[in-house]
Amino acid sequence: MISISKLISWFIIVNTDKQRQHPGTEKLTQMKLMFLLYYVQGTFLALYGQKAFSNDVVAWKYGPAVAVVHQRFRGKRFVTGTVTNEDDVNYRDVNQDDRLLKIVFEVQETFGNKTAAELSRQTMRERPWKVTPQSGVIAPEILADYFKKHIVEIDD
Repeated sequence: MISISKLISWFIIVNTDKQRQHPGTEKLTQMKLMFLLYYVQGTFLALYGQKAFSNDVVAWKYGPAVAVVHQRFRGKRFVTGTVTNEDDVNYRDVNQDDRLLKIVFEVQETFGNKTAAELSRQTMRERPWKVTPQSGVIAPEILADYFKKHIVEIDD
């Protein structure tokens, strides 16, 4: 299991780099970051039977969320802009974990070009969010089961 701060840094750096390379790239919002983390957690659970990070994913009004992300970026819509030395260290830590790196890379490639609004609509159509009471914790078992059946391709 890895600290969610390290995953946050990874997505911040990837988005910041994309913005530099392609100036029209949408900045990473707090909301989109939470959806990307939801996909990381679900995929990791489906593939490895354990959480990628310890924080709960909850069913908020507009889709799956991670409360600590909202608390950290309270009052900010965008989470990119400045990359700190700590972000660089965290990014390298994620890159050293082959299993995790493969997942965050695939999540970024698959969902990173969608807007927060598109991801909100998408995640609210998915079973984990739909069956969890608003503001309730989405059970890891529900995430794992759904992701195994609908999101992750698992070679038998």
